[in-house]
Amino acid sequence: MNTRIIPYGYKMEKGVLLINKDEAEQVRRIFKMRINGTGVYAIGKMLFEEQISFFADTRDKAIKKASAILYKPIYAGAKDYPAIIDKETFDEVQKMKTPAFRKPLNKEIIDTEPEEYEFIVNEKAKKMRAELEQIITERTADSASVREMIFALAAQNYLCIQRKEDVL
Repeated sequence: MNTRIIPYGYKMEKGVLLINKDEAEQVRRIFKMRINGTGVYAIGKMLFEEQISFFADTRDKAIKKASAILYKPIYAGAKDYPAIIDKETFDEVQKMKTPAFRKPLNKEIIDTEPEEYEFIVNEKAKKMRAELEQIITERTADSASVREMIFALAAQNYLCIQRKEDVL
């Protein structure tokens, strides 16, 4: 396995960091696909299936590499790297990142003490979970139906979260 020192999209010539034209084209394509709504998983999978050399190891590695490219500020010109994409494009992609996986914006930080919550599973959630486990075990439903049931169960579980003071 080769360890790459220079980030994808760049090359070093005579001690000067330059843009690698062919790789930069793929970097721009990755950002464009993401802005157009293609998910990181789908982008990585597509690059793997196209057998683009940097992404050809495994599908999982291709997905991780595509994700890393999307969230590294160097591609917008940070840390003295030549910009491959503009800052606006980079910022737009960062806004698309799932909140659980990005640094919170200042306006999202709440400066209060967290309330105490308790998870109390209700009968409907128990029943939904049992049905889902049975369907998964017996493989009697397609993946879209299973996904829909998982989301419904997640929503029901959310309703099971209650403040402790409301429970007492």
